[in-house]
Amino acid sequence: MRKLIFYSVMTCMLVFSAFGCKPDNAATNAGNKQTQTAAVSFAEITDAENRKVTLPKKPERVVVMVPSILKYVDAVGGTVVGRPSSTHESEIPASMKNVEDVGHVFNINMEKVVGLKPDLVFINAQLYQKFIKMLETNNINAIVLQPKTIEDTKKAIGIVGKAYGKAAEAEKLAKEMDAKIASTVAKIPKDQKKKIVILHATPSTVTVELENSIAGNVAQKLGFINVAQGSTAIQGKPEKAPYSIEVLVEKDPDIIFITSMGAKDKIEKRLKADVQGNPAYAALTAVKNNKVFILPEELFLLTPGLRYPEAVEYMAKDVFPETFK
Repeated sequence: MRKLIFYSVMTCMLVFSAFGCKPDNAATNAGNKQTQTAAVSFAEITDAENRKVTLPKKPERVVVMVPSILKYVDAVGGTVVGRPSSTHESEIPASMKNVEDVGHVFNINMEKVVGLKPDLVFINAQLYQKFIKMLETNNINAIVLQPKTIEDTKKAIGIVGKAYGKAAEAEKLAKEMDAKIASTVAKIPKDQKKKIVILHATPSTVTVELENSIAGNVAQKLGFINVAQGSTAIQGKPEKAPYSIEVLVEKDPDIIFITSMGAKDKIEKRLKADVQGNPAYAALTAVKNNKVFILPEELFLLTPGLRYPEAVEYMAKDVFPETFK
């Protein structure tokens, strides 16, 4: 019996020796866990283009190439080494005024961007497609953000927070946005069924905005019925559809909102030519009741970002002024 036990022990020792086996104990497990932890990346992010981006470490040199994203970075306490210029000064946070300017969003100076040696850039889809080869050649990680709707905006804030290791701060911001919007929505009549249309005027044309536009998304949050719902979007402009005075008369909205960007005299001329100059326009319920409102471009054409609750309240006040006295 003793011989059997002796031979069994010797056999085990030989097996461990031959194959480099080690007993499964706390010490060896701890070593394995340390190795596994070291291999884990700082963050794995799925961006607006559904690209999976792995950040091996916390970014230290970040370049933002789209003005609207700067506010998200600033809100979570992030910093940048490069940022775009903007024709709207309000888009540049005070903390980033003196940061290296890499050019206007439509004319980014990629030599400057590369020269800043970023370990991460925030970019939109159009710029990413334009500069993808240069980014890859220089091993620069890029995260695509394309916030348009309120949900897009909250997702973008979350992504920025995660990239900076500020997920909790980003989540708090998103919840605050939700609470402010909910507070505004709670003040308007529950049974209201306001029919609205959103006209977008430029010096050359007039179109209507759909639910996936900024103003359309805000109207949807407020429970308004967009009479353009279901219209076929213009190719290349998924948030807009062709304008028709005949359809407008048929739908007869209670409220008309107007968004515009550009020379006001030319826009007014276009509106009069395409809309106000038609006798049928005067017969619309919205016109007869003096319910035609101009929406400010900084809230309804430029991406409002963290100001989305302000945009929701602004539109609600236009329609229900007595509720927001």
